[in-house]
Amino acid sequence: MPSVVVPEACFLRLIWTLSGVPYAVNVLGVRNAGHLAITQAIANSVGSAVKTGFASSGLNAQLATTISLGNVGLRDIGSANQPEYLDTGAAVPGTAAGDPLPPQIALCVTLRTALAGRSFRGRSYIPGFTEAANGTTGTASAAASTAAINFVNACATSLASSGLALAVVSRPAPSATPPRAGFVNNVTAVLTRDLIWDTQRRRARPGI
Repeated sequence: MPSVVVPEACFLRLIWTLSGVPYAVNVLGVRNAGHLAITQAIANSVGSAVKTGFASSGLNAQLATTISLGNVGLRDIGSANQPEYLDTGAAVPGTAAGDPLPPQIALCVTLRTALAGRSFRGRSYIPGFTEAANGTTGTASAAASTAAINFVNACATSLASSGLALAVVSRPAPSATPPRAGFVNNVTAVLTRDLIWDTQRRRARPGI
């Protein structure tokens, strides 16, 4: 499969571990309008800030102690076949007591841009919540929702500190009529549209 190329775009990967083993991944779009050269130093800087944001957002207090934010990866897709740089900082665990929800259960966070339509919206499925985050009606608690939103916003702040922007990346569609090039739009709002838990079936058996 050919390498995905989108001008001014990068991918930010959040790699979660379960008991020290890679378990789930969130991929966030990034706009690199300044054509910053992505290096190990940039990845380390962004990774450190994201892991700090994991705690300051309160998300760590919603995730089980067996779940950790292990690595933060950054890859430039503005040109083909660029390497991914993984931050070298220590993994940061959740701090919530109690049993985790089943591994396929996640809370969906929606990312909006200034434009409407499927190509201009993003979603990220946050894993690792404990039973305490599940309300009496079987939906996520308001605290869990707030923490997830705050964390994604913290990721945006972490990127901005290195001259990058949280964005929605639309992949090229060469088979469309007419063919469409890839493009990227900055995120303008982060929210949870509802508190209903979502399912990522590929996470039912942890591994990436």
